[in-house]
Amino acid sequence: MSFRLFLTRLLPLPALLLASATCGQRTIPRTARPMSAVQTEKFILTAGPCAADGYWVTIQGGTFTCSDGSGFGVPGGHTLEGNWGASGTTASSGDDRHPAPERLSLTWFAYAEDTFYQGQFALPQEKIYHLLKQGSWDIEKKKQVTYNELTVCVLPKGGVVVWLTGGNQTLIGRFQAAAFTPTPAQFERYYGRTDRALMVRNTRAELPPTVQAEIKAGTLTSKKWDDYLKTYPWQVAFNVPFPLYRYVAYYTSAERTRNPLTREGLDAYRDLILRPSAKPRPTGLHFYGTAEHGTRYVVRVKAFDEAETQAAFQALLQLSPKSPITLFFTLDKPFQKATLTLKNEAKEILLTKSTVEVLSED
Repeated sequence: MSFRLFLTRLLPLPALLLASATCGQRTIPRTARPMSAVQTEKFILTAGPCAADGYWVTIQGGTFTCSDGSGFGVPGGHTLEGNWGASGTTASSGDDRHPAPERLSLTWFAYAEDTFYQGQFALPQEKIYHLLKQGSWDIEKKKQVTYNELTVCVLPKGGVVVWLTGGNQTLIGRFQAAAFTPTPAQFERYYGRTDRALMVRNTRAELPPTVQAEIKAGTLTSKKWDDYLKTYPWQVAFNVPFPLYRYVAYYTSAERTRNPLTREGLDAYRDLILRPSAKPRPTGLHFYGTAEHGTRYVVRVKAFDEAETQAAFQALLQLSPKSPITLFFTLDKPFQKATLTLKNEAKEILLTKSTVEVLSED
C-alpha cells in the first residue's frame, strides 16, 4: 500500500469537511427580506471536484452557499490526481435540491507546491439560474433536461474553474484563491500528526516526471489551463453539401455541446459551429449529416493533436487577427476519406496529425 493511500485511509476528515457533508440541511439565519426566483427556485444539484492532470491535491473543505443560507458541499478528504473538467466524485446531502448558489468557498492543499490555498468566490448566480432554468433539448430522449452538477477544478498556483455539467457542459468562471499558512491546530485537523515534509516528499515521488521536473525547475504555472480557456473566432465548413442533423463538440475549456438549448433551437445549435463565433479550440468533433445521395454519415475527429492545433490557431490569429478561422473538411465523393485544414484569409494550414474518420450511419 502506498504512503498516499495509507494516509488517506487513516487520517480523520477535517471538521470543515464534516460540516460541508451535512450543509444541505442547515440554514443560516438571515435578516428577512424578499427574495426572487433566482435566489429561491430549486434544482437537483450536486458538486464534483477535480484537479489539473498530474498536479495532485486534497480538498480540505468546500461549500456552495445559496441566498437562503442553505448550501451543499464539495467532496473532499481524498487525493485528486487529475481529470480536467470531469469529476468522478459527488456527494449527497440527503436532499439534492438547491437554489442556484451565490458563493463558493474552497480550501485545499497542493502537493506539487507544498501550499495550502483558500478562497471565497462570488458566483454569477443569475447566469447559473438561467442556464439551469433553460437546460437543453436531449435529442436522443426527446425531452428537455437540465444540468445536475457544478464541477470544480483546482489548478496550479491557486486557480479554480467551475462548470455546469449535464448533457452539455458550460463554463461558469475562472477564479483565483490565495495561499495561506494553517496554524498547527488546523494542520493537525486536516492531516493528524503527520510529518508534512515526509508526506510531501513521498507524494511528489508519485507525480508524473514532467510535473516533478517543473517542481525542480520552479516553473509551476496555470498557463496551460488558462490557454485552454482562450477563445478564437472560428467555424466549421465542408467542401460538399452535408446538412447536419446533429453534432457533438468537445473543447479545450472542458466545455461540450451535445444538444440544442430547445427543441425549436436546432438552427441556432448548428449555427454555433457552422458560423464564426468565439469558441475555445476543439479537442473532439462528431458531425452527423446527410450526403447528396441520401446516405447518412458521421464525420469525426476523435482527438485533435493538441500541439499542432494550438500552433495553427495561434499562427492564423497572428497573421490576421480580425479574420474568422475555418476548420475545413474536404470529403471525397464516395464519403470514405477526408482531410482537414485550418485557414483564414491569410493562410491555409493542413492538419496532418489529427485523424478524420468517415463512417456510414445507415
